[in-house]
Amino acid sequence: MPGNINFILNNELISADLNPATVLLDFIRNQKLTGTKEGCKEGDCGACTVLTGEINKDRDEVIYSAVNSCLIPVQNINGKHVVTIEGLNLPGKELNPIQQEFVNEGASQCGFCTPGFIVSLTGYFLNKGSLNSGKVINSLDGNICRCTGHNSIIRAAEKISDKFDFTAHSNGTRFKFLSENKIIPEYFLYIKERLSKLNTSVIKISSDPGNKKYVSGGTDLFVQIPDEMLNYEITFLSDDPSLKGISIYNGECTIGSLTTVTDILESGIMNDLYPGIKNFAGLFGSTPIRNSATLGGNINNASPIGDMTALFLALDSKVVLSDSENKRTVPLKDFYLSYKTTAGKPDEYTESLKFKIPKGNYYINFEKISKRTYLDIASVNTAILIFTGQDTIREIHLSAGGVAPVPLYLKETCKFLKQKKISAENISNALDITQSEISPISDARGSADYKRMLLNGLIKTHFIKLFPEYCSEGGIF
Repeated sequence: MPGNINFILNNELISADLNPATVLLDFIRNQKLTGTKEGCKEGDCGACTVLTGEINKDRDEVIYSAVNSCLIPVQNINGKHVVTIEGLNLPGKELNPIQQEFVNEGASQCGFCTPGFIVSLTGYFLNKGSLNSGKVINSLDGNICRCTGHNSIIRAAEKISDKFDFTAHSNGTRFKFLSENKIIPEYFLYIKERLSKLNTSVIKISSDPGNKKYVSGGTDLFVQIPDEMLNYEITFLSDDPSLKGISIYNGECTIGSLTTVTDILESGIMNDLYPGIKNFAGLFGSTPIRNSATLGGNINNASPIGDMTALFLALDSKVVLSDSENKRTVPLKDFYLSYKTTAGKPDEYTESLKFKIPKGNYYINFEKISKRTYLDIASVNTAILIFTGQDTIREIHLSAGGVAPVPLYLKETCKFLKQKKISAENISNALDITQSEISPISDARGSADYKRMLLNGLIKTHFIKLFPEYCSEGGIF
């Protein structure tokens, strides 16, 4: 009799009756697979990194993602393949080529972080068709060596990527090539067939209806209240494939709420719309976080400094809410009522986000300041969508985060700038209006005055980047 959670852990079928909100890291370590480490338990250090693989029907293959097991509920890996460092070991005591290169370069000191680095590198080789040293290093952006041995780790990663020619082995031949070269064990070749036979029916927790929660990625909830999550009645939206994907119909782009940040940043649709989104990607968390975090989770988190929220506010998006029977649409700029409070009802979940595809002469830009350039929560962020004709602003949408109790759409600033010439005087006057719209507070990320100054600077940066022709020798500001 199958349990309510069924998945493959390395080469073993797991079928168990588990609380779906159990954190994957805890389950793995309880199985005596202690190579996966608990470090920060916030998705920051990467010591707990594992791979999750699922069948992609469009590509007819298993796609693997590096994720932080400390933030993943076991329900989200129902029907998937989970790979820990133990699942990458070859028979006997032979090291695989990645492990051997770490030994050759002395890339392991205390060894605590090493499993996460090995797993992240393996995940990159499993999925990418074109490899180079720069991209390989980027795949390790979610892993931290606390012994400061990064140079030896970088050398090991570069050498292993240069040693094999992966470019000729994509889709159907990749896993065979990796297995033949002992980068992955042979059992990987049979995972697709085994996954297709798994029972993935859902059994929900039954408890106090007042504790009902909808969960998608969970990358924030399982940082904030992991123990409390065990007592909620949870509907895991991850069980609904109809909530994933990006499509265009009748000039409108629809993004399912379960679409991950990685899916959005790698989408051809989004890259055509906003070529600068690749730069945005480097400012949004680490690879494992982007692989798990969902658009719906980021929007409903209601954080005043959500990066995806800032971008989609500037795209003048609408939230589609559903209670499974009825749907309604709310403009994203009206979705946030007060701090961490949205217009969504307790029995509603976010089905998708929609926005009109911009046409004509338009520009999009995102800016962010944080204590660390990468992987950190913003002190202030902002995004812009602007339509121009000659040197006139035909239409403009501006967002600001970190300067109010909610993610803010700068309504009055946009109203002032519409049909204005792009000039230092008009932008300066607009910033005076901006200052009247915001209400920042002093906190760990900076004083209120500092945040006001930051927002002014970032909005100016939008115009300097997008309209450099208006920047004279000394700049227009």
